[in-house]
Amino acid sequence: MSMTLERFHSLRIVMYETKLKDVTILGASGSIGSSAVAFLRLHRDKFSLKNIAVKSDWRAALALCNEFGCTGVSIEDEGAARSFIGHSIAANVQLLHGPSGAAQLATDSVDVVLAAISGSEGLPSVLAALRSRNNVALANKEALVCGGPSLLALADSMSAKIIPVDSEHSAIYQSLLAGSHQEVESLLLTASGGPFRTATLGEMTQATPEAALNHPNWSMGVKNTIDSATLANKGLELIEAAYLFGCNEARIDVVINPSSVLHSAVCYQDGSMIAQLGRPDMRTAIGYGLSWPNRLPTGVEKLSLAKLRKLEFEEIDLNKFRPLSLARQALRMGGDGSLIFNAANELAVSAFVDGRIRLTDIATLIDICLERGIGRFCGSLDDIPLICEVAAEFCADQFARVSDSLLR
Repeated sequence: MSMTLERFHSLRIVMYETKLKDVTILGASGSIGSSAVAFLRLHRDKFSLKNIAVKSDWRAALALCNEFGCTGVSIEDEGAARSFIGHSIAANVQLLHGPSGAAQLATDSVDVVLAAISGSEGLPSVLAALRSRNNVALANKEALVCGGPSLLALADSMSAKIIPVDSEHSAIYQSLLAGSHQEVESLLLTASGGPFRTATLGEMTQATPEAALNHPNWSMGVKNTIDSATLANKGLELIEAAYLFGCNEARIDVVINPSSVLHSAVCYQDGSMIAQLGRPDMRTAIGYGLSWPNRLPTGVEKLSLAKLRKLEFEEIDLNKFRPLSLARQALRMGGDGSLIFNAANELAVSAFVDGRIRLTDIATLIDICLERGIGRFCGSLDDIPLICEVAAEFCADQFARVSDSLLR
């Protein structure tokens, strides 16, 4: 277990703010961003929503500006940005647009930036936030998967904190407060099993995008929901946990908890397992990420163990959920392995949603890209956004090469 865990045992100092805590939300109109806004509504006396970034939903951006008095807005789509200008009456709002707008907005000095732009597109704004010494509540797992230890080194060099917002990593982050880093034996990630937990491999092969988007427990965006159906999300989370907590992949276990009540745990050398439990509601982790190092009410109903009655766990069928094994393989490969895993998965998910491939072909494409791409995409942290684009082009080329023979 790496010394990087020391940061989690020296930061538990509860502070009671006397001023409003300034917040930037990147991805404000998405599911994570909307939940964050709901949390801020509960605590208007403690937070100020200073900046927001959206992709194209200018109406949502306008409503948030009017409600919270935001002073900075980024709208990636230029047509949507023009519509915002035509309807906005707030002369003091700085409007940014285009693909670099969110990254520009992230440089504004605030107490915390919620990074909720999904996929590798969110990496530039995370880098910009850290370089401006902003603490980052990280809901974009791909940023750490692609940036790896270099991203953490950047945060440390800027004295900026990364507080994970994924429910699993938030659970581990909190559970690590129970002991010192030397005492940690292993980490435990939990998975819901998604919509195909009880399906056969044959049934998964025939699954439609509509079926894959029917998650039993969580309400998420399209990409994250499809990832949950294949357990690629757990592969990405395993990679993220290995980097974030400095833990070898062999010491990170993954099990299915169908109820999604036990979010994750830390196993200590004395045989203790410290876990974080709660209802499957992202508002808990989002609220902790924004209010850290304090805790505030989130509006999430208290978990009743008496009503729950039991907790069930299952082993994962790796024949059905191959992306999890491929994520471990990517970590063992080192270098650009995790970046290739992410690029191939993003491309394959898009192809599945468009009806061009089967759900189980996602793993096939990831496997092919890992085999053929390893060692091609190394570079500095500054190069990572461009490298991600090049890796995506490489994966698209591999897709074209095998589409006739392997994929539908």
